[in-house]
Amino acid sequence: MIYTVSIKCIWGAYFEEPFERTIEVPDDITLGELHDVMQDLTGFDRDHLFTFFVARGPKGKRVQVVETEDWEDRQGCLYEIPLKQVVPLPANMKLFYLFDFGDDWTFQISTRRKLKPEELGAKYPRIVKATGPKPVQYPSFE
Repeated sequence: MIYTVSIKCIWGAYFEEPFERTIEVPDDITLGELHDVMQDLTGFDRDHLFTFFVARGPKGKRVQVVETEDWEDRQGCLYEIPLKQVVPLPANMKLFYLFDFGDDWTFQISTRRKLKPEELGAKYPRIVKATGPKPVQYPSFE
């Protein structure tokens, strides 16, 4: 089965223009694999720590998807957790992806509740809608 996932950049140190991608992914995708997809969608350098968390809003009280004080352990665990274990979320809660704890690139991730069957011959993940340019991770200051 296939999830339709909306990914929207809502904050980042150099965030300037709206960025949103709607993608389709297999229902067995892990959060680690979703992180890799996010990096491909943005063109970021994969050079910083990341996490996924659940909250009412990006600055609200966070519930970590994996609770541990060791960031490397958390990231290792995130690579194994399937998205279908995290969603659907409790009422009024949202899933966020945070990349680079200095520049705080923050993305809100939402899924449609209804899964759809896989299309014969389709390659997943795939982009089905794109709005705005990719965010610039390291802008030129010249």
